[in-house]
Amino acid sequence: MRLILVTFLSLLMVSAFSQDKKSASKSTHPVSASEQELNSALKLAASEQYENAGQAFEELLKKEPTNGDVYYYYGQTIIKDYLSDTLSNSLKEMASKADALFGKGIQQDPTNLINEVGLGAVCLLRSSDTIAADKSFLKAEASLPLKAKFLSPKDARILQEIGTAQLLGNVNRYKKAINYLSRARDIDPNKASIYLALGNVYSRKNDMKNALVNYNKALSLEPTSPLAKINIGNIYLHAANLNAARPYLDEARQIDSTFAPVYRELGELYTMAGQFNLAKTNFRKFLDLSGNNIPAKIQYSKALFRTKDFTNALATIEEVLAVDKSRNYLNRLAAYCCYDKKPPELEKGKVYMEEFFKNTNPEAIIPRDYLYYSRILFKVAKNDSVTLNKAFENFNKAYAMDTNNVALVSEIATNYYYSRMYKNAIKWLNLKNKKGKSDKDDLMLIGKSYYQLAQYHNADSIFTKVVENQPDNLQAYLYQARSASSMDPTSELGLAQPKFQVVIDKIGTETAKYAKELQEAYTYEGYYNLQKKDYAAAKSWYKKMFELDPANKQWQIQSLKFQAIVAYKEKNYVEARNFYTEIKKLDPADLDAGKAIQDLSKAIAATQKK
Repeated sequence: MRLILVTFLSLLMVSAFSQDKKSASKSTHPVSASEQELNSALKLAASEQYENAGQAFEELLKKEPTNGDVYYYYGQTIIKDYLSDTLSNSLKEMASKADALFGKGIQQDPTNLINEVGLGAVCLLRSSDTIAADKSFLKAEASLPLKAKFLSPKDARILQEIGTAQLLGNVNRYKKAINYLSRARDIDPNKASIYLALGNVYSRKNDMKNALVNYNKALSLEPTSPLAKINIGNIYLHAANLNAARPYLDEARQIDSTFAPVYRELGELYTMAGQFNLAKTNFRKFLDLSGNNIPAKIQYSKALFRTKDFTNALATIEEVLAVDKSRNYLNRLAAYCCYDKKPPELEKGKVYMEEFFKNTNPEAIIPRDYLYYSRILFKVAKNDSVTLNKAFENFNKAYAMDTNNVALVSEIATNYYYSRMYKNAIKWLNLKNKKGKSDKDDLMLIGKSYYQLAQYHNADSIFTKVVENQPDNLQAYLYQARSASSMDPTSELGLAQPKFQVVIDKIGTETAKYAKELQEAYTYEGYYNLQKKDYAAAKSWYKKMFELDPANKQWQIQSLKFQAIVAYKEKNYVEARNFYTEIKKLDPADLDAGKAIQDLSKAIAATQKK
């Protein structure tokens, strides 16, 4: 998406009128008397001041309601605005707005077919509908002279716009893009933005050699424009070659130190480099050059959000909301920040999210809105079943809007598991499996869910599959043993004994790392041998438990109690009493141990009398 954004930035920097002055007299529609105002609007859009640009376009349309170019560039600005923040913006809402502008442009200026290109672009952006898109593109192309000698730079513009639009959507149309842009280049070989657009296509194809050739050509044609430098820097930036990227971005800044997007790019570079203070400095400069007005502050808050500076992003958003509550989407971004910041402000985030939902229309809602709201509700629910159910309702809404989001399915399943809704956890994990997207952890969670549902045979079957595929998964062996133990609660059949032995063998010498697992295994092995009346073996296992962690008093007391039981079974009352005496030393407040000492002392005395 970032490269698409750069493409549109390149195009919006170039005024259609300034490029087509020579051919204006041949145009079938009149030259605008507000050429300077259009250029100003385009520069606002290129500087990412989308709201101000939109207002400028609105004013232009009041003066020239039949100028198709204004509708077109206004629609393209809305597309660019969407692409600048696809996570927070609503595709449905913004595509509809752009589509309406292009349609109105055709209605008001039917001889200017540039808006047919816009309609095709929306078809690709909204749903990758290549058939509908090509239908619109062909209408625009049909307006061009058939003979090459009659083609003019004005005609090259239509081909350039069609070529650039091919990058929208999820369909690979690089060949078409290059074809259209090459035709545009042949007609108007000295237009820098055509080479920028070609460079962007090659960059998207990962053909960096040809991308650089075209960017350098653009730079040679327009050396006072920072765009080619920014694009070259972006190639290195996306290759994580920050040292190579920085000189180009610095040179872009030197070419035009007032061009705000340069500082945003530098901010992104320093963010990737982990130099967050420099990142903030450049983002702040971006804000200052954008006028430090409300739209600029909003852009700044979004930049801070992208750098994961959620605290300052939230503070900036709240500055805006304190004086202007008309931008409802800021409630959404504020809620996101409240959830992501450390520590989170969940209750505040809940209020912001609910305020957003209250004042929005359905088209403006994106899956992420339901996702963040459900995450917030899930965290604040605690033992409140009503809030918890509401959280899962919103998780389901998020999924309904984005059924290809496999990570979301995993998140929902995991949350169901930890909410002890095990049947639902299994249901969602099976859904992920049907999509062919299961990972190694999913099967384990299904097995654990069956285990918690006391469906031990199903659980054992799942854990068996896990260990077949992951022979080093210790937790799977442990749950195999637990399942077997639950199927044989008295240990009469000894189903779990060999499985706990496998756990012990797998741990080997890593006793400190897996002390908890060993404590469980030793407890079972001791009990199993106690039931078999193999007291020596039982005592040996319990002694290992005592030695497992000298700092764990609870385990030592538990071990001593088990050893006392073994000694009592052996009728070795003196040894049993000694174990309880050791327990009292570790825990003088243990009343059960004190009573056991008294009872055993009586038993010893009675035995001695005999």
